[in-house]
Amino acid sequence: MGRRRELGSIASGIIDSFRSRNNDVDGYWGIGKLYLSVDHLQSKCVSIDLCSQQIAPYDPHFDLMTERYSKMFKRLLVKHSIPFEWVRSAYVYVEFEAEFEERHHNWRSALGNPCNLVCVVIDDNGKSHVACAYTNCFPHDAKRESRSTR
Repeated sequence: MGRRRELGSIASGIIDSFRSRNNDVDGYWGIGKLYLSVDHLQSKCVSIDLCSQQIAPYDPHFDLMTERYSKMFKRLLVKHSIPFEWVRSAYVYVEFEAEFEERHHNWRSALGNPCNLVCVVIDDNGKSHVACAYTNCFPHDAKRESRSTR
């Protein structure tokens, strides 16, 4: 039987994979595609519910990605022998055009605007297990990017 504290490791694995360039949507970096989808909105935030496979704001282009991360989360629970009943909620939050933080966003190490990513898993006891990641990105632009052949 797993332990609830392992939910933090699961959150860390989810957010590291989500930030990765291997997270692609139609052959392009998923985070850049997400940024493009909210670029015209006042709130530059996206949330993905890993338990119910819902994304807000909703865009059908991200159904496959949302399903993939929801399945990954459930597989990790099984791998760590953690019953699904121990999870009250699990979300990935992405904040685009975030405030620049010198300790998290290395100036000129990557092009684009600061972006914060957080995975929060709340267990049945109400304890939050949080993992954060930081990157820089631009909204997706097919003219500037190479499409993955995977």
